[in-house]
Amino acid sequence: MSDAAQHASPEPDAAPVWSTVAEGDLTLDDHEALAAMLARTFDAYDHWYAGARSWAGMQPELRVVARDGDVVVAHAGLRRQFVTVGETDLLVTAVGMVAVSPTAQGTGLGGALLRHVDAALERLGSRFGLLETGEAVQGFYRRAGWLPLGEAAGDDDGSAPVTGHAATGHAVTGHYTAFSADGAGVLVSQDEGWLIREVSATAAEWPDGDIRWNGQMV
Repeated sequence: MSDAAQHASPEPDAAPVWSTVAEGDLTLDDHEALAAMLARTFDAYDHWYAGARSWAGMQPELRVVARDGDVVVAHAGLRRQFVTVGETDLLVTAVGMVAVSPTAQGTGLGGALLRHVDAALERLGSRFGLLETGEAVQGFYRRAGWLPLGEAAGDDDGSAPVTGHAATGHAVTGHYTAFSADGAGVLVSQDEGWLIREVSATAAEWPDGDIRWNGQMV
């Protein structure tokens, strides 16, 4: 669920107010505002974002939020967790629910959001950020410094190469648990769309092997 922040054009006329907030510091009103924005942005998942439920998978640890007055216009959730990569248990910061409100897309907020995510990754202190996203928007993340796990490729429109090479030279499958709104869980195996962000380690230090989340993603 990281597909709704890709549009990046000129800077918005009125700069939004950014904050990075610990989950425990959010109020009920905050959760309701976040849920409303995420339901508008991820309309295929709007049954998740009802009332004050502002998450669809693992509840974040930290939120990056942009507001225009009282209205949330951009958001990303981050959570430190261990994943198993091959035979290695690795602490990463999972990033998800990366979104710009439909009313603010095309204003440059997407790029600004990822810059604030970078600062939050530094704050949380794990060696890598990790996310999964669709092929169509990988170029957006790669231009911001995220690296795909797998074969290097050109931009999503095929017009130009993207800076940065794949962190590994082979395909990577990620395994995680997805839950329905009624609580039923199923193991999902995803063969593409995995990206990492170097924080205090380089891509060369990423272990070989498939990824096992041993739970839900953010």
